Amino acid sequence: MSAADVWYIGVHQVPESLAVLLDGRDRARRRRILGEADRQRFLAAWALTRLVLGERLGVDPAMLSFDRTCAHCGDRSHGKPVVETAGVRCDFSLSHVGGLAVVAVSDRAVGVDIEDATAGEQPLVSALTERERATCLSYADFARLWTRKEALLKAVGEGLGIHPRRIEMSGSTPVALPEELGSPQDFALCDLPLPAPYVGSLAVRGPRPSLSVRGGAELVAGAARPVPCRWPSARA
Repeated sequence: MSAADVWYIGVHQVPESLAVLLDGRDRARRRRILGEADRQRFLAAWALTRLVLGERLGVDPAMLSFDRTCAHCGDRSHGKPVVETAGVRCDFSLSHVGGLAVVAVSDRAVGVDIEDATAGEQPLVSALTERERATCLSYADFARLWTRKEALLKAVGEGLGIHPRRIEMSGSTPVALPEELGSPQDFALCDLPLPAPYVGSLAVRGPRPSLSVRGGAELVAGAARPVPCRWPSARA
């Protein structure tokens, strides 16, 4: 059975010192983000992503590089990111909102999305089919349904390039997909156990994976811990 690993971290658990893990392109992307809270979420998501992938691949997290070439237009800045290292056989996806960042890694195409179920914003009814609207009795219902759709779109590298209303869900099972995405049976979705008030979903291409969900606080703390100085002993 294939596996999917999901890691999450509180945004404010990631210290500024871990910005050293980012490469030049990501530091430039972070500088262009206007809000301080958004810059912190970016750092948390990408520091966690690098630490998780570095541990999985056995490489220095700071040495990882990513290709973001869009499969549709060829633009190198907004496609689904993939690890550039030759021979790597893993896919990853990340999401962040509010005070939480999440990364998912699998040996198959994977997408992950999270939302704050208590945000209380106006649901995007235009993103739902008529039958889905009948099942959304609260914002929390909408948030859960939205993460399922968004995770599936991220797994195929489409983001919101395909209108979410063209996907119909029944619970966590896709029942209708646009023809260009294939058959609903080509994908499996899993709801994620995350700290309240966050809800999230994972989508993979193929059968349901063996799923692991864990906090990344220890991983982050280990990376942030100062390396002991090993200067030669002074001689009298």
